[in-house]
Amino acid sequence: MASAGLPQAPAEDYPWPLRLLHAPPGLLRLDPTGGALLLLVLAALLGWSWLWRRPKRGIPPGPTPWPVVGNFGFVLLPPFLRRKSWPYRRARTGELNTSGLGVQLLLADMARVYGNIYSFFIGHYLVVVLNDFHSVREALVQQAEVFSDRPRMPLNYILTKGKEKVHEEIERVIGGDRAPSLTDKARMPYTEATIMEVQRLSVVVPLSIPHMASEETVLQGYTIPKGTIILPNLWSIHRDPAIWEKPNDFYPNRFLDDQGQLIKKETFIPFGIGKRVCMGEQLAKMELFLMFVSLMQSFTFALPKDSKPILTGKYGLTLAPHPFNIIISKR
Repeated sequence: MASAGLPQAPAEDYPWPLRLLHAPPGLLRLDPTGGALLLLVLAALLGWSWLWRRPKRGIPPGPTPWPVVGNFGFVLLPPFLRRKSWPYRRARTGELNTSGLGVQLLLADMARVYGNIYSFFIGHYLVVVLNDFHSVREALVQQAEVFSDRPRMPLNYILTKGKEKVHEEIERVIGGDRAPSLTDKARMPYTEATIMEVQRLSVVVPLSIPHMASEETVLQGYTIPKGTIILPNLWSIHRDPAIWEKPNDFYPNRFLDDQGQLIKKETFIPFGIGKRVCMGEQLAKMELFLMFVSLMQSFTFALPKDSKPILTGKYGLTLAPHPFNIIISKR
């Protein structure tokens, strides 16, 4: 025989705070007054959080963020409402192309709307994107101490153009009987220029390594608060028509002078710039030269008839080539 449970006092007999959250056994229930009060408290907390973290005056321009979630809250919306968010509105007016772009291309495209230095929010974290060489150099070289914190090679270009001159230089300097060595680099400027042009067009790490401001500073007239994440868009710098003539064309001679000697351009920074430049830069350059020359010395590469690879790359941690077919013949 089941024993009778202890009598429970009616809700009206509970103290006021407990009466708002009175829960019978096995059920949590809010009465209308408690629900309204809880919503008001949550709204106040969210509002206070947003006001406390509200953007400072003078930060770079950018899309207007949503409270708490920042500029990417639209991904939480159903599709019919998502079309009214800022990327889709910009796309409809022709200011922004959101169809099939990699991250580095989308960020470079946004520079046309907001300028070479612009910002957006991921949650309450401010992210500033630098799309031109001068702002990247100022941030990572001239203000290296401030931006020193950290937040807690494709062959498809060479297959269509320029490979004949590379083969000629390899034959003249190395021949076909011995393996290439690093001492050959100084006598092979066109091959070096070809490798540099591939690196320019297909930046392996297009957004470099994120940096973070260790203190508040001013960058080209904009206020950069402490803790701001900085993304140097190396893809945009290496495609900037103000720096490179016909930037989308594969043209190794841009790295050669009138005498055919190699030119080192200040704006060519595939490994980054400043104190946080890639530590493996020198090793990578040596390995890239030896591997590339060895392959070009031993084989001829060609694309199948009517085949054209996609050259924009697939963005991940690094920029990888899209899958493509290739014909390799022994020389």
